[in-house]
Amino acid sequence: MPEDTKNKILESAFHLFSKNNYHAVSMTQIAKGAEISKGTLYWYFDSKEELFRETAVNGLDYFYELFEEIAEKEISSYKKIRNLIECVLKTLIEHLDMLEVFRNNVELISSDFKDAIEAKHKKNIKIVTRIVEQGIAEGLIRSENPNNMASLILSVLFTPQIKEILDDDEVVENKVNFIYDFIMNGISRKEQSDE
Repeated sequence: MPEDTKNKILESAFHLFSKNNYHAVSMTQIAKGAEISKGTLYWYFDSKEELFRETAVNGLDYFYELFEEIAEKEISSYKKIRNLIECVLKTLIEHLDMLEVFRNNVELISSDFKDAIEAKHKKNIKIVTRIVEQGIAEGLIRSENPNNMASLILSVLFTPQIKEILDDDEVVENKVNFIYDFIMNGISRKEQSDE
């Protein structure tokens, strides 16, 4: 039961933080969204800042589980990378305002919090590295440093500027195709790549 309450709090916080600026969200609103008293909320979290940080870490854990599930599939590395892009974009589109919350509240990111996020990010890079290594073994991806390639793939997907790409009315599938093509083929035209 306590874990259910904590999850309800985190869901309420995530929903509110993704729709509003951090400073516009109150602990009262979070408690109301979780259908608990404010006192119960403070029993689980000492402050809104702590709750915000746990929400962020849970988001990274969500992507870790998603990436792990994709990496374990019995499909080609090309399909895994496409699945990865599609899952990230759909999640980010669904919670687009959450990107702004992080961008607008960098003062909340202490060195400890930054270290926690970096550790989670490195775990995600390891999973994507496995997919890249599979692609190298399949002969589908060129033999470069797989860790560097994985880092670049995630950098493209999680750049703060991704919001500009996702913010228009274009069909999600078109965005997936564009980013997939960009990651897999780069920016050069094939017929001019020898110049």
